[in-house]
Amino acid sequence: MDRPCAHKQVTADDLTQLGPALYECMEHVIEGSVEKTDRSFMKISKLASVVDGPLQRLSRIIAHSLARRLICPVQGFAAALIDPSHYLEQSCLRAARENFADISPYLSTGFVTINRAMLEQVQDRKVVRIVDLSCSTTHQWQWIKILQDFHSRPGGPPELRLTVVHEDSEFLDNMQACLCKQAANLKLCFYFDKVIGKLETLDFSNLREILKINFGEAVVISCALQMHRLLAVDDSISRDFTAQLQQMANMARLKQMACSACSPASTLNYPQTPSPQRQIPSLLVSFLYAIRALDPKIIVMMEQDADHNSPLFHDRFTKTVDYYAALFDSLNAVDAASPQRARVERVLLGEEIKNILVCDGVHRHERHERLSQWEMHMQRCEVDHVPLSFEAIREGKERLMSYGLKQCRSKEDKAGLLLCWGTTRLYSISAWRPHSSNAAPNNVAG
Repeated sequence: MDRPCAHKQVTADDLTQLGPALYECMEHVIEGSVEKTDRSFMKISKLASVVDGPLQRLSRIIAHSLARRLICPVQGFAAALIDPSHYLEQSCLRAARENFADISPYLSTGFVTINRAMLEQVQDRKVVRIVDLSCSTTHQWQWIKILQDFHSRPGGPPELRLTVVHEDSEFLDNMQACLCKQAANLKLCFYFDKVIGKLETLDFSNLREILKINFGEAVVISCALQMHRLLAVDDSISRDFTAQLQQMANMARLKQMACSACSPASTLNYPQTPSPQRQIPSLLVSFLYAIRALDPKIIVMMEQDADHNSPLFHDRFTKTVDYYAALFDSLNAVDAASPQRARVERVLLGEEIKNILVCDGVHRHERHERLSQWEMHMQRCEVDHVPLSFEAIREGKERLMSYGLKQCRSKEDKAGLLLCWGTTRLYSISAWRPHSSNAAPNNVAG
C-alpha cells in the first residue's frame, strides 16, 4: 500500500534535484572541467532515469548538448553540428515536421491567426499572391483552410497564386498535388509556384523574380518560425567583448553564491547579465529592404518568444531550460505516450536545443527573440506594426481553446498575440507593413 506513495515521493525529489544538477553541469562546462562535467552527467543520467517524464527527457537532451559543447573546441568538431538536414534522413525530418503540426496546439493557432490577418487585407482584390516563407514549418493544412475561406468570400474568390519556399522538393510536389486537387474541387482559379531553398539563402537582390511575383498582384506574406534565421552573425567579431561580459557575469555569480545563506538550488538563480546593444544583422536588413520593394499588403509572422540570442552562453542556457521545459510539458499534455511526440522532441526540438547551446557564429541560426526585440528591429528598418484585428485574435484564441488544455493560454500584447503555457510565453504572432517609401533604411546594417 505504501509503495506507490514512496515512488511518487522519490520522483518528486528527483524532479527537484534535476534543475540544479543541470545548472551545475553548465557551470562545469563553462569552466572546461571534463572531470567535474562527467560527474554531473552521471548524476543527471541517474535522476532522469527514474521515470519517463517531459523534464527527464529534456534533461537528457540538454546533457547531450552540454557534452558536445564541452568538446566543441576540438578542431573540426563544431562543423559536424551545423544542420540536422546534413545527418538526418529527409523522410525522418519530414515525418517530425508533420507530427509537430499535428500535435502542437500553437502552430495551428498561428496558422489560423495568420490566415485571417491576410484575408482581411485582400477582401476586394481580384488577384492575390500569397508568399509562404515558413519553409520547414509550412504545412498544407494552412493553405487548404485559406482555399476554403477564399471560396466562401463575399463577392466571390480571387485568382489565387501561392508561392511556397521549402528545401524539400518532394514535399513541395506532394503539397502542390494536394492543393491543386482541393482548388479544383472548390472550382478556384489557383496557381502554385515552388521555390526550392531556405529563407536565409534566397537572393534578396532578385526577390520578386525568385518568388514569381508579378506586378499588379496583391501580395501578402506568411512567415512562421523562420525569421530568426536571418539574425545569424559572425559572433567572433565581438568575441573579446563577449568574453569580458562572461567574466564579469561569472564573478557576479560567485559573489552571490558566497554571500548566500540559501540552499544550493537557490544560488543557481543568479541574475541575468544584460546583453550588449546589438546592431541589426545585415541579412535581416537586406531581407526587409527587399520585402519593402515588393510592397506587400501585410507580413504576418509567428516566432518563438524567447531570449535565445544572447552572446553569453549561461544566459542562453537559463532561458533555454525554462522555455523548453514549458514546451515539452505542453506537448506531453497533448500526447503523452505516442511515438509522434517522441519524434518531435528528438528530431525537431532536440536539434533546436543543440543548435542554441552548442553552435556559435553563423552556424547558430536558432536565434529566437522576444516580440519587443522584433518590434525594435522592424522600427529601425522602417517597417510599421499592424495591429491584429479583433476577428483574427478571436479565431486564434478559439483554436487554442479547442484543445481543452487549461495551461494553454493566450495574451494580447500591444504588438501582437502571445501564446503561452501557464505563465511561460512560447510564441508570438504579429503583423507588419513596410513604409510606402522605397528608400533604403539608414544606419541599421550590422
